[in-house]
Amino acid sequence: MVDYKLKAGQPYPLGVSPYPNGFNIAIPIQAKKECGMLLYGEKQNTIQIPFLKKYLAGELYAIFVEGIDITKYTYQFYRDEERLPDPYGKRILGREIWGDYQGKQKELYYHTMETEFSWQGDRPLNIPYCDSILYSLHVRGFTKHSSSKVKGKGTFTGLMEKIPYLKELGITGIELMPIYEFDEIIKNAGYTHMDEMLVPYMDKEHATWEYKINYWGFTKGDYFAPKASYAHTDDPVKECRTMVREMHKNGIEVLMQIYFPDSISWSYMYEVIKFWVREYHIDGFHILGQDIPIKLLAKEPLLGKTKIIVERMDLSYLYREEEKPEFKNTALFHEEFMYETRKYLKGDGDMLSKVAELFRKNPAKTAVVNFLTSYQGFTLHDLVSYDRKHNEENGENNKDGSEYNYSWNCGVEGKSRKKQVLDLRKKQMWNAWLMLFFAQGTPMLLSGDEFLNSQDGNNNPYCQDNRINWLNWKQAETNKEMVEFVKFLIQMRKSHPILHKEEQFRIMDYISCGYPDISYHGDMAWYPQFENYNRHLGVMLCGKYAKVKKKKDDDFFYVAYNMHWAEHEFALPKLPSGLKWYVLADSEKGEYFPEAQVPSKKQTQIVVSGRSMIILIGKRAD
Repeated sequence: MVDYKLKAGQPYPLGVSPYPNGFNIAIPIQAKKECGMLLYGEKQNTIQIPFLKKYLAGELYAIFVEGIDITKYTYQFYRDEERLPDPYGKRILGREIWGDYQGKQKELYYHTMETEFSWQGDRPLNIPYCDSILYSLHVRGFTKHSSSKVKGKGTFTGLMEKIPYLKELGITGIELMPIYEFDEIIKNAGYTHMDEMLVPYMDKEHATWEYKINYWGFTKGDYFAPKASYAHTDDPVKECRTMVREMHKNGIEVLMQIYFPDSISWSYMYEVIKFWVREYHIDGFHILGQDIPIKLLAKEPLLGKTKIIVERMDLSYLYREEEKPEFKNTALFHEEFMYETRKYLKGDGDMLSKVAELFRKNPAKTAVVNFLTSYQGFTLHDLVSYDRKHNEENGENNKDGSEYNYSWNCGVEGKSRKKQVLDLRKKQMWNAWLMLFFAQGTPMLLSGDEFLNSQDGNNNPYCQDNRINWLNWKQAETNKEMVEFVKFLIQMRKSHPILHKEEQFRIMDYISCGYPDISYHGDMAWYPQFENYNRHLGVMLCGKYAKVKKKKDDDFFYVAYNMHWAEHEFALPKLPSGLKWYVLADSEKGEYFPEAQVPSKKQTQIVVSGRSMIILIGKRAD
């Protein structure tokens, strides 16, 4: 028998918190008869602690239990005859094995989180959006394939083992698909364990399966606990924290995707976000859901330098006209950039005005995150290899997934050996990378795109825990040329602040240097041709509007876009005295020059092949 005493506790922090002389409970429970807590010790002895109504603060039981070391017990809450989850549980026992159908019959138990951890002086990196290059990945799929050659396959440890690769690639932050605890088993009967937002475009009528895997994790979760099956060790809390700390040591921020269904209250969301910042040093959140308290999060002092990314929301109302945040902490996940850029990439008409606007978009008070591919839709390889989705393996007769992909297969659906088709696909991918990295805003890559990862045309692989979603790392060697090209573009962007300004271009000469910050050109310099039938455009960035190290003016850049199927000649604008145009990259030839040592043959004009791009840099001759 364990002696303990109850007394009034503190209403914060929420959940169960250990102290040297006992533990505090702050939990909202409504019961008709009685409610309380069950503690389970190592020798199967159970301690029942009834909650007395005199300890209610509103609907919150705030109780301090003196005389029990809660760290030696697992626990559950109860209400009448029902076992209840702990909505603030910091560690969950019962889901350590990924995809264990039998395990779904077991009850979940909770354990307190170890408060001691050696952060070794870790501090937030606070990388501005304008300097960020983000990389989206799934913890399990990133290293689960045997080709990853890591010890902790599919875990936080495996992710840490890939830090050298991430660092060499040059990205500044990783965005992780849900890493909090969630139920990865979907049962078809009544769609048990599944929220409405879990599977975008799911076709329930044609679903024929009984069980399948919720690989993505977009369902209501246990938001305060890291996912146990993503841990290589038996301590997911410590392993997740270690992963964040080691990423920070290597200059890489950690952002996490998190999905809140409409049933989740604003106050709860608020607590979840602050918890991960305090306890796990998370640098940012990509929040999904229909009802997000963005204004509350944007102006919370603790989150003043935490990245908050949302979708399909108007962020312009966050600040009054005279207000400007010291640090941009909010951003829009820029779906419009993805759709319109894809249309232009495949040669649709009437796109020039739109893409010109999107490529320079960079609001003063909030940010935009630009992307061409994401977990929901085609990979970059598949974007240029398939006209239609191929989701048959999802078990829904190819009825699930979006029909609007704005993709083009370059002449053959799916795999091909035709050199002409393969060359065109490679060129289209080069064009896509150039469009992404030479646009303002924050670029986000989908993991594996840099080495041509394919999902065999599946644009909704929410349930595929297999080779479709597991990255095959052999491709990083097979397609090393593309990996090196992406590294080059990332390094080029980092080295030239004119490519990632903090604020939007004005299309004006506001420093009286003789050139506007950005200008548009066509067949003739200074005369853009935005007519709906044209598909070619020249864009010049004036380096005088940005300073590199030692306060030197940045270089000029000229980006020649030609998504027409015929070649076009561009007349080049004249550079200031002493500068010459050099070729930086040419997607038609599949060439790039890190040192920009190849002068343009003619300083007055260039010819750009059909469906190609050429990048020029204007700099002084060595």
